[in-house]
Amino acid sequence: MPSTYQNHSLGVGLALLGGVLMGCLGIAGKLGSGVGLSPFLLLAAQVILLAPLSGMFLLMRQGVAGIRPVNPQILILRSISGFVYFAAFYWAVKGIPIADALVLESTNPFFAMLMARVFLGHRVSIATIFLAILAFLGVCLILIQHSVQGIFNPYSLLALLAGVARAAGSITTGVAGRTEPPERIMFYFAVGMLVFSLSIVFWEGAKVETSSLWILAIPALLFVPQNLAYTIANRVAPAYLVGALFYSAILVGVLADRFMFGTEFGIRGVIGMGITVAAGLGLAWLRAKELKE
Repeated sequence: MPSTYQNHSLGVGLALLGGVLMGCLGIAGKLGSGVGLSPFLLLAAQVILLAPLSGMFLLMRQGVAGIRPVNPQILILRSISGFVYFAAFYWAVKGIPIADALVLESTNPFFAMLMARVFLGHRVSIATIFLAILAFLGVCLILIQHSVQGIFNPYSLLALLAGVARAAGSITTGVAGRTEPPERIMFYFAVGMLVFSLSIVFWEGAKVETSSLWILAIPALLFVPQNLAYTIANRVAPAYLVGALFYSAILVGVLADRFMFGTEFGIRGVIGMGITVAAGLGLAWLRAKELKE
């Protein structure tokens, strides 16, 4: 059996890998927006391999009977939250830097704690509330820099919506896990997102140039290992550590923005990014401390 140290090291490596691949998905979104690809087409490509692969895995583990869900409503909510998360994220990177979109959507732990408090009755400490306020101040600095519209810049608000949807996904996954095995949750998550995204793609009448197929291949090929890395990391390493290391996505976004897309970051945005990330890391430290007590 692997030792606790080996599991911990594996979790760290996979969390970093998951973050890097998430940053690469952001790059695909920015490249797609540059050639006019629909965000929903990118999302459909993202789950086109995950849906059949997760279905095969479900059949191998549970058999045909395993396809039938115990609580279909919560699985539908999980799919909807995942769809909104990635659709909002891909729309956001059309108008703001990848790194900023990743920072704004990484506020999801604070939204998750708020939802857990409201819907599940979880306790929220004073320190957590302070960190949430700090993250909010950082977010405001990022929002203000993006346009004359200030905090009402629609692309910035879409990135925040992605954070809310990702938090909802975390809550619904936790609730679904009470009655559904992980492989069933993953299957319905992928199938639901594929159905939602393809429905909108057909409604839009979106067309794809042959020269753009390589961009669609990026999310198609990367989302399976990204999702797998993040799932395994959460199983073998503490969730607070996985969440902190997932900030590697932001580093990838900063490098891509600067060297691939020539983005210049304003001082307010840089300070806001630093404050928001610091608040997120502070939350990870706080969770670690609470678990030890």
